[in-house]
Amino acid sequence: MASPLARGAESTDTGASRVVVPAGLRIPPAESMAPVWEEEIATAAPRPAFWLLGAHGGACVSSLARTWAPSGDSRRGWPAADRYRNVVIVARTHRAGLQSAHELLLQATAGLSGDCTLLGLLTVPDADGSLPATLRRQLEIVESAAPRVWRLPYLAHYRSLTYEQMPVWSPTDPPPPPKSKLRRTDPTAYPDPALAEVGAEIFDAARLAAARQAP
Repeated sequence: MASPLARGAESTDTGASRVVVPAGLRIPPAESMAPVWEEEIATAAPRPAFWLLGAHGGACVSSLARTWAPSGDSRRGWPAADRYRNVVIVARTHRAGLQSAHELLLQATAGLSGDCTLLGLLTVPDADGSLPATLRRQLEIVESAAPRVWRLPYLAHYRSLTYEQMPVWSPTDPPPPPKSKLRRTDPTAYPDPALAEVGAEIFDAARLAAARQAP
């Protein structure tokens, strides 16, 4: 299963069913793929509208799941048994993070992610400043495998906040104050506008996906 597929479609066992993999698509090795959860992982209501799947440890999923009220941490796996199965892969922009994200994107493209809908890829800077040229090229290649991409900026002020201090964004929240006033407010009072904007875009994408999935 770790070898590239050269010609003709092939099928892969996934427990109860067999999945036909498109011809020519490279299937990641088993150790690079995320597990497909066979039991529901949502533990409380309301159920997450979309899930954040960390491509690797330290991808910032816990902080983002705290910040975006409609989201949930998928525990590094595909939430195939949950009511809503819309997934965003999250990765840092270092080489290992992008490589891991690419493997998960290939896993989803091959149909090996259960009954989940991949909304796209979200990247989180691993350091301030521009990416080196080699990483920029790698990022572009990885993003080309995603149905949609979101890039968060480097948010230095979040380094000084504890997990409990991080402000929460909800789709029903009013718009944040103008940036000039936001700089003078308590950083725990409002999410950074970039986080609110990306959260709103992902939530809208999840709503559209849920509407298409409805019987």
